[in-house]
Amino acid sequence: MKTWITYLAATAFGLAATLLFGDSGLYQQIMYTATALFIQLGGFILIPIVFFGFSSGIASLRKDSLGRTFSWTTILWSILSTLVLVMGAALVFRFFPANFPASSSAGSQASIIGAVGAQSLSTLFSSMLPVNPFYTLASSESFLLPIIVIALIFGFFLKPNVEVIRPAYVTMNSLSETMFRMANAYSRFGHFLIFFTSSYWFSRLQNEGTVFVAGRFLLMLIASTLLVLVAILPLLFGLLTRFKVNPYAILYRMLAPAIAALFSGSIFFSSPITISHTRHNLGCQKRVSATAVPLYTLVGRGGSAMIATLSITSLLYAALGSMPSNKVILLVALASAMFSYASALYLGFEVFFITIIALQFLKIDLYGAEMTLIALMPILNGFGTLVDSYVAAFGSAYTCQIMGVKHDSSYRDML
Repeated sequence: MKTWITYLAATAFGLAATLLFGDSGLYQQIMYTATALFIQLGGFILIPIVFFGFSSGIASLRKDSLGRTFSWTTILWSILSTLVLVMGAALVFRFFPANFPASSSAGSQASIIGAVGAQSLSTLFSSMLPVNPFYTLASSESFLLPIIVIALIFGFFLKPNVEVIRPAYVTMNSLSETMFRMANAYSRFGHFLIFFTSSYWFSRLQNEGTVFVAGRFLLMLIASTLLVLVAILPLLFGLLTRFKVNPYAILYRMLAPAIAALFSGSIFFSSPITISHTRHNLGCQKRVSATAVPLYTLVGRGGSAMIATLSITSLLYAALGSMPSNKVILLVALASAMFSYASALYLGFEVFFITIIALQFLKIDLYGAEMTLIALMPILNGFGTLVDSYVAAFGSAYTCQIMGVKHDSSYRDML
């Protein structure tokens, strides 16, 4: 049975279990523990597949002189998708404003997060070129940038242009294929994981209660997400590919990774599924799937930036009691887009990170009201990661199409 069917069925069972046992403390503890373990399992698969797959993928792209095409298509899609999504969020808020139910006494004072920006930038730059690459491979648990940098360096010099290098290239490519097999198995049995993650997701919302008093805000989030998925991303993809590929086929073929992203809110949990599905369901070559998707976990966070834009403008609307000016909305959108490129530093809290650092950058003091967003983090980060998974899928398909290495994948061959 196809993964998109089993994942939807697991979601339904998770909702039913929460409605029956959601008030039980034991049930919540079991679901929390299982979810934490499964997210760690995603990282266990993701880190080796990124190292082996990215290294062999870069070497293969260099071998066929496709590295430049891969680079400019990835950068173009990253920038365009992020800007288009935050502009779309700004327009949605402008014509369908909603205030977030926050108060200035909520959470903690904003001063406790004053060092987020400086710490994030120092962490980002120190991770660019680690001193001991092998220690980094063993110790990197929640940030892919050092792994990608190491894999990029290895892959650059792994180009099989001389006889003595070819055995190393073949070995690395074989290890990459091994990790893809593991990712395929992870995807096929992912519905068991989705049952626990969706149950925990529903139980958190049920127990928190904020979701029941933020109806208009949630409606704005859902409308924005649907607008992005059914109109903005498909239109952008169609324009860039000259409508040679059906974008709506990508939507349903990548439904399983999107479900995993929604309920986990973790790019580590969903990325192995995304990598596997872009190869089998979208017809992307392994070298593109193994390189483009990991890169988009860092530079393809337009979905998180979009949700952060809606969150900040809604907080401002609630704090001011009136609609923010068009200039303020635009500045918020651009700041969210800019800081989304560093959001991967805070795994599982990308939307919250973008919100906090954008407010600091724009010198907007809400006196701790932004801490109220924590109550809705399952929804905010879930929706953001869901859109991010589709950004990675569309971006991979776009790169394959431009490179001329995309092949048709029949429904029977889908995961």
